[in-house]
Amino acid sequence: MSVDQIISFVRWEVFGFLGGLAAIIAYRLLNGQINTRYLFYGTQKDGAKYFSPERVQLLLFTLGVAIFYLNDVMEKRKSGALPDISTQTLVLLGGSHAIYLGGKAYMMLLKNIRKGEQ
Repeated sequence: MSVDQIISFVRWEVFGFLGGLAAIIAYRLLNGQINTRYLFYGTQKDGAKYFSPERVQLLLFTLGVAIFYLNDVMEKRKSGALPDISTQTLVLLGGSHAIYLGGKAYMMLLKNIRKGEQ
């Protein structure tokens, strides 16, 4: 077996594995085995649900970055090297996560203040 044949074999193995994984996740999502009912909601200590815009922006931004990176990977696949992630993208991704965590911290502080007033 030549090196090119081994690389081609490994490439098909990876694509097969990722495709199978995607198919399993899609099947379970459609079948209801993966619960996404309150994906964009947080839960307070008393069990009440509240809509969390931080979760929405975190999911959308993370998916956006992943799609752009996958696009870069597909464009540079012939070179065999992974593309670089710009510092600006990393800062924006970190900022997105900071907004999410800041929202959670704010809700926790707000709960503690309300609890102390009672």
